[in-house]
Amino acid sequence: RRKVNPPEVLMEGIVFGESPRWHDGRLWFSDWGAGQVIALDASTGRDQWRASLGTALATGAGSDGRLAAVITSNNEVVAIDAGKEVWRTKLPAQSFTAPLVAGGRVFALAADRSVTAFDGTTVRRLWVQQRPGEPLVLKQSGTLLAVGDTLVAGLSGRLVGINPNNGSIRWE
Repeated sequence: RRKVNPPEVLMEGIVFGESPRWHDGRLWFSDWGAGQVIALDASTGRDQWRASLGTALATGAGSDGRLAAVITSNNEVVAIDAGKEVWRTKLPAQSFTAPLVAGGRVFALAADRSVTAFDGTTVRRLWVQQRPGEPLVLKQSGTLLAVGDTLVAGLSGRLVGINPNNGSIRWE
Protein backbone atom coordinates (compact mmCIF):
# COMPACT_ATOMS: atom_id res chain seq x y z
CA ARG A 1 0.00 0.00 0.00
CA ARG A 2 1.10 3.48 -0.81
CA LYS A 3 0.85 6.11 1.86
CA VAL A 4 -1.18 9.15 0.84
CA ASN A 5 0.11 12.52 1.99
CA PRO A 6 -2.38 14.73 3.80
CA PRO A 7 -3.85 17.59 1.76
CA GLU A 8 -1.98 20.88 1.80
CA VAL A 9 -3.80 24.17 2.40
CA LEU A 10 -2.84 26.66 -0.30
CA MET A 11 -5.12 29.49 0.76
CA GLU A 12 -7.59 30.38 3.49
CA GLY A 13 -10.39 32.93 3.68
CA ILE A 14 -12.07 32.03 0.38
CA VAL A 15 -15.80 32.87 0.52
CA PHE A 16 -16.97 30.58 -2.33
CA GLY A 17 -14.09 29.26 -4.43
CA GLU A 18 -15.21 27.86 -7.77
CA SER A 19 -14.00 26.30 -11.02
CA PRO A 20 -10.28 25.76 -10.45
CA ARG A 21 -8.28 25.42 -13.66
CA TRP A 22 -4.61 24.49 -14.13
CA HIS A 23 -2.66 26.15 -16.92
CA ASP A 24 1.09 26.66 -17.40
CA GLY A 25 1.99 26.10 -13.75
CA ARG A 26 -0.81 28.29 -12.39
CA LEU A 27 -4.03 27.54 -10.59
CA TRP A 28 -6.78 29.94 -11.69
CA PHE A 29 -10.09 30.17 -9.89
CA SER A 30 -12.82 32.59 -8.92
CA ASP A 31 -14.12 33.45 -5.48
CA TRP A 32 -17.77 34.11 -6.27
CA GLY A 33 -18.68 35.64 -2.93
CA ALA A 34 -15.70 38.02 -2.77
CA GLY A 35 -15.94 38.92 -6.47
CA GLN A 36 -12.32 37.98 -7.12
CA VAL A 37 -10.35 36.09 -9.73
CA ILE A 38 -7.14 34.61 -8.34
CA ALA A 39 -4.04 33.12 -9.96
CA LEU A 40 -1.73 31.02 -7.75
CA ASP A 41 1.68 29.58 -8.52
CA ALA A 42 0.90 25.85 -8.63
CA SER A 43 4.24 24.78 -7.14
CA THR A 44 4.37 27.22 -4.21
CA GLY A 45 0.72 28.15 -3.61
CA ARG A 46 1.64 31.85 -3.59
CA ASP A 47 -0.56 34.48 -5.16
CA GLN A 48 0.52 35.52 -8.63
CA TRP A 49 -2.25 38.11 -8.67
CA ARG A 50 -5.80 38.87 -7.54
CA ALA A 51 -8.38 40.92 -9.34
CA SER A 52 -11.20 42.33 -7.21
CA LEU A 53 -14.14 43.09 -9.49
CA GLY A 54 -16.46 44.83 -7.06
CA THR A 55 -19.44 42.52 -7.61
CA ALA A 56 -20.41 38.88 -7.07
CA LEU A 57 -19.53 36.41 -9.81
CA ALA A 58 -21.83 34.05 -11.72
CA THR A 59 -19.20 31.77 -13.29
CA GLY A 60 -15.76 30.39 -12.80
CA ALA A 61 -12.79 31.92 -14.57
CA GLY A 62 -11.49 30.86 -17.97
CA SER A 63 -7.90 31.55 -18.96
CA ASP A 64 -5.37 30.93 -21.71
CA GLY A 65 -2.46 31.42 -19.30
CA ARG A 66 -2.23 35.17 -19.88
CA LEU A 67 -5.75 36.57 -20.19
CA ALA A 68 -8.50 35.50 -17.78
CA ALA A 69 -12.24 36.13 -18.07
CA VAL A 70 -15.23 35.70 -15.82
CA ILE A 71 -18.93 36.61 -15.87
CA THR A 72 -20.44 38.64 -13.03
CA SER A 73 -23.86 38.24 -11.46
CA ASN A 74 -24.78 41.42 -13.40
CA ASN A 75 -24.21 39.54 -16.72
CA GLU A 76 -20.97 41.34 -17.46
CA VAL A 77 -18.03 39.61 -19.11
CA VAL A 78 -14.82 40.89 -17.53
CA ALA A 79 -11.36 40.35 -19.07
CA ILE A 80 -8.33 40.42 -16.77
CA ASP A 81 -4.63 40.56 -17.68
CA ALA A 82 -2.00 40.12 -14.94
CA GLY A 83 -4.58 40.93 -12.26
CA LYS A 84 -5.83 44.14 -13.88
CA GLU A 85 -9.24 44.57 -15.47
CA VAL A 86 -8.81 45.13 -19.23
CA TRP A 87 -12.47 45.53 -20.17
CA ARG A 88 -16.03 44.83 -19.07
CA THR A 89 -19.14 44.48 -21.25
CA LYS A 90 -22.75 43.46 -20.70
CA LEU A 91 -24.20 40.24 -22.14
CA PRO A 92 -27.81 40.23 -23.42
CA ALA A 93 -28.70 37.30 -21.11
CA GLN A 94 -27.50 35.51 -17.99
CA SER A 95 -24.63 33.07 -18.23
CA PHE A 96 -23.82 30.10 -16.02
CA THR A 97 -20.80 28.86 -18.00
CA ALA A 98 -17.23 30.04 -17.49
CA PRO A 99 -15.93 31.93 -20.52
CA LEU A 100 -13.46 30.19 -22.79
CA VAL A 101 -10.29 32.18 -23.48
CA ALA A 102 -8.28 31.07 -26.51
CA GLY A 103 -6.46 32.59 -29.46
CA GLY A 104 -6.63 36.11 -28.05
CA ARG A 105 -10.42 35.91 -27.85
CA VAL A 106 -13.03 35.49 -25.13
CA PHE A 107 -16.05 33.28 -25.89
CA ALA A 108 -19.21 33.50 -23.78
CA LEU A 109 -22.16 31.08 -23.78
CA ALA A 110 -25.37 32.72 -22.51
CA ALA A 111 -28.69 31.27 -21.36
CA ASP A 112 -30.44 32.76 -24.43
CA ARG A 113 -28.56 30.09 -26.42
CA SER A 114 -26.04 32.48 -27.90
CA VAL A 115 -22.28 32.23 -28.17
CA THR A 116 -20.48 35.56 -28.48
CA ALA A 117 -16.82 36.05 -29.41
CA PHE A 118 -14.96 39.13 -28.18
CA ASP A 119 -11.49 40.39 -28.99
CA GLY A 120 -9.54 39.77 -25.77
CA THR A 121 -7.71 43.09 -25.94
CA THR A 122 -10.28 45.56 -27.26
CA VAL A 123 -13.71 44.07 -26.23
CA ARG A 124 -14.82 44.40 -29.87
CA ARG A 125 -17.60 41.90 -30.58
CA LEU A 126 -16.32 39.63 -33.34
CA TRP A 127 -19.43 37.54 -33.96
CA VAL A 128 -22.57 36.05 -32.36
CA GLN A 129 -24.10 32.64 -33.07
CA GLN A 130 -27.62 32.19 -31.70
CA ARG A 131 -30.24 29.47 -31.93
CA PRO A 132 -33.93 29.46 -31.13
CA GLY A 133 -34.47 28.10 -27.65
CA GLU A 134 -36.81 26.03 -25.59
CA PRO A 135 -38.91 27.71 -22.88
CA LEU A 136 -37.01 25.92 -20.08
CA VAL A 137 -33.55 27.18 -19.09
CA LEU A 138 -31.70 25.37 -16.32
CA LYS A 139 -29.43 27.54 -14.24
CA GLN A 140 -26.37 25.38 -14.67
CA SER A 141 -23.17 25.39 -16.62
CA GLY A 142 -23.29 24.48 -20.30
CA THR A 143 -20.74 23.09 -22.75
CA LEU A 144 -18.12 25.44 -24.18
CA LEU A 145 -14.67 24.10 -25.08
CA ALA A 146 -11.98 24.15 -27.74
CA VAL A 147 -11.25 20.95 -29.65
CA GLY A 148 -8.41 21.59 -32.06
CA ASP A 149 -9.47 24.58 -34.15
CA THR A 150 -13.18 24.10 -33.43
CA LEU A 151 -15.25 25.70 -30.69
CA VAL A 152 -17.71 23.11 -29.32
CA ALA A 153 -20.83 24.55 -27.70
CA GLY A 154 -24.09 23.19 -26.39
CA LEU A 155 -26.81 25.15 -28.19
CA SER A 156 -30.51 24.32 -27.97
CA GLY A 157 -30.02 20.71 -26.94
CA ARG A 158 -27.32 19.97 -29.56
CA LEU A 159 -23.56 19.93 -29.63
CA VAL A 160 -22.43 22.35 -32.32
CA GLY A 161 -18.96 22.77 -33.85
CA ILE A 162 -18.27 26.44 -34.55
CA ASN A 163 -15.46 28.08 -36.52
CA PRO A 164 -13.90 30.33 -33.82
CA ASN A 165 -12.70 32.83 -36.45
CA ASN A 166 -16.09 33.79 -37.90
CA GLY A 167 -18.85 31.99 -35.95
CA SER A 168 -19.97 29.78 -38.84
CA ILE A 169 -21.33 26.31 -38.02
CA ARG A 170 -18.97 23.48 -38.99
CA TRP A 171 -21.16 20.61 -37.78
CA GLU A 172 -24.01 19.73 -35.45
